[in-house]
Amino acid sequence: MSEAEKEYENDLNSDVETEHEHGHEHSHRHKHKSKLRPFFFSVLSFFLAFALFLLSVCAVLYTTVFSKDYILNIMRSNGYYDMVRSELQSQMENLVDASGFDKEFADSFVKSCDIQGAVEKYVSSFYSGDKTLVDTISFKQDLYAAIDVYINDNNLKVADESRANISYFVNEAAEIYVTQITIPFFSTIANYIYKARTILNITTVSLAVFAAIIIAVIFFANKYKHRRYKYLFISCCGGLLTVLILPTVLFIMDIVRKINLNTRSIYNLFVNYFNNMFSSFYIWAGVLMAASIVTLVLYIKHYKHAINR
Repeated sequence: MSEAEKEYENDLNSDVETEHEHGHEHSHRHKHKSKLRPFFFSVLSFFLAFALFLLSVCAVLYTTVFSKDYILNIMRSNGYYDMVRSELQSQMENLVDASGFDKEFADSFVKSCDIQGAVEKYVSSFYSGDKTLVDTISFKQDLYAAIDVYINDNNLKVADESRANISYFVNEAAEIYVTQITIPFFSTIANYIYKARTILNITTVSLAVFAAIIIAVIFFANKYKHRRYKYLFISCCGGLLTVLILPTVLFIMDIVRKINLNTRSIYNLFVNYFNNMFSSFYIWAGVLMAASIVTLVLYIKHYKHAINR
């Protein structure tokens, strides 16, 4: 074999070895990439599940804590106004006993009070950002008018000293009225709620955009449809399980009913308010469950189509 032929054979072997090395390197990179893809999309699924959970929390807050109608509906549907009236009547009866009025006077006056209107005005003022306290002016005027009718009907003579006692009685009654209409800590909480509404709006929009971006990445970065729905199914299931944890634990431990509050009306309002709020989580859990079922069905459908090709 000549020197030229030997040189040609060596170059050919060198090219074959180089091509083999490149092929081996490409295969190694492909295997490395194939291992990173599932991890990458699993991480995306985790973030999407967390975003879905937070969006569910925001939705619950919108429809409960941040809604004036929510607390008013709780009051209307659970006899709150009747309980407040009953407690006010009991307190007024104790006051009239010490003031020389008949018990029937307290009963008839309390029945004439617009308890529902006063409570709803009190609640609405805070949700609109006002710091309005319970209006006692109308209450005092009505009570003075009722006392005058009572005095005339019973042909009573009122001395100056008695007039002073009547003023004291009216002021004491007004304090009782304010105590019954107000909700402990509500004024502070409601004003924080009013100020936090903008933050909640920004948070909700940001989470929605974040979730949409992740869904778009999962869709467009996966060539095969069954893989898209696989990761979406994982995300929906993760969000579902996370949403279920908080209300389920609280209901099992029955923490809400163990809270000790002063009056029956406030206790019942508190229990119904939070039980209904926690129950709202199950509504959004149902939405995520429906999404999980849909994505699972689509995953199975496209997976079967992929393996049968």
